[in-house]
Amino acid sequence: MILALDAATSTVVLGLASPDGRILTERKLTGGRGDVLPGMLEECLTEIGAKTSDITRVVCGVGPGSFTGIRIALSFGHGIAFRRNLPFQGVSSLAATLQTAEFCSTRPVAAVLDALRGEAYVRPVGTDRDIRMTVEELVEFLDGPQLVAEGRPDFLERLPRGWRKLSEHVTAKNLIDASRHNATDPVPNYLRASAPEELRDGK
Repeated sequence: MILALDAATSTVVLGLASPDGRILTERKLTGGRGDVLPGMLEECLTEIGAKTSDITRVVCGVGPGSFTGIRIALSFGHGIAFRRNLPFQGVSSLAATLQTAEFCSTRPVAAVLDALRGEAYVRPVGTDRDIRMTVEELVEFLDGPQLVAEGRPDFLERLPRGWRKLSEHVTAKNLIDASRHNATDPVPNYLRASAPEELRDGK
């Protein structure tokens, strides 16, 4: 099975899939932290009658996002992969959100995350990296695309209307789909090492 997990955004997600990417079971917890991942995995394994030894590949969101969430998710995923020398792939959490089928087949879409201190991370559909820019540059850049976004209220107020909640599109399926085209080394892309609480608490 494939284990897919992400704790970079405001929603922690963990799922198990068949080798062809079909989701067997999934858990999502909004407002949770990465330390819930072991319990989520146990619930998923129990639900489908599987064991940790049935996992053959691990896919983990690497951010950008919460310092604490990314660190815990990568440590947890690496621990499972390391014990049995399994493939361990990282994937941009923003790239994963853009795998939603309707986004891939309609007008241009971009994933946007408040990076605090007047900056933002942006991942347009069809690009191979997350781009950091100032909020002023972002407002000009976003003339046109449909958005999935996450951030503080004052940040979101500056975005064009009609954006969708980014964390709702971080799913096990999207993580696995993104790994087929955008897999990276599992290296964390922290929002800011000094400010994980600011994003999580909306300050």
